Amino acid sequence: MDNETAGTRLPDMVDIPRNIRTRREQLGLTRADVCARAGLPLKWLVELEAGDAPLYRAALGSLAVALETSVTALVSGTLGPPPTIREEPSRPDARNLIPMSENECYAGLSTHEVGRLAGGMDHTPWVLPVNYVPDGRDIVFSTRPGSPLAHVRGTVAFEVDDVDRYARLGWSVLLIGVVEPVTDPIEITRLTEAGGDTWLTRHNELWFRIHPGRVTGRRLRPRTGRR
Repeated sequence: MDNETAGTRLPDMVDIPRNIRTRREQLGLTRADVCARAGLPLKWLVELEAGDAPLYRAALGSLAVALETSVTALVSGTLGPPPTIREEPSRPDARNLIPMSENECYAGLSTHEVGRLAGGMDHTPWVLPVNYVPDGRDIVFSTRPGSPLAHVRGTVAFEVDDVDRYARLGWSVLLIGVVEPVTDPIEITRLTEAGGDTWLTRHNELWFRIHPGRVTGRRLRPRTGRR
């Protein structure tokens, strides 16, 4: 499912732009034709073929569909001859936000380390980035004593997302739950060791745990290029 892997950067292969251009010319398509099929910006494809734009796996999947080939072929250059009979592509499917299951939500959370924590809805709303670690179905995070989060309590919202702006794909997960401090020294030691490779974990950090009451997520479905 290469066209759904939003945000995953490909290896730096200089041959890929040339392969994309070669396949497009094999099919007799203009850049505008390809972008209309793939739902991608024309300016980006122009820059990509010139080797001046970043390429993400999600965008490459959309290009492969539009160019009637595979991601493997575009990467390797084994494009093969153009089809002798080619139907006109149908109009692309509409991009819809589709619900993610709870397991999908947690799978997404496990791939990231930084999310946004929001609270203070009854008084002065605030949103702050936090370095976090999933712990079962809970989310745990640490902060320095004296930081704005050192005294956070009660109901909070926690959000993580992943977006590929070139392919216009992505997902977002929202967790609503109750946050409370972690005070058990054994638990703090365990969490410190588990979060040892994260960005901001240091000794003497204060640890907090979010017990989720609701976990929801939405994924932006990609265009398939043809029905």
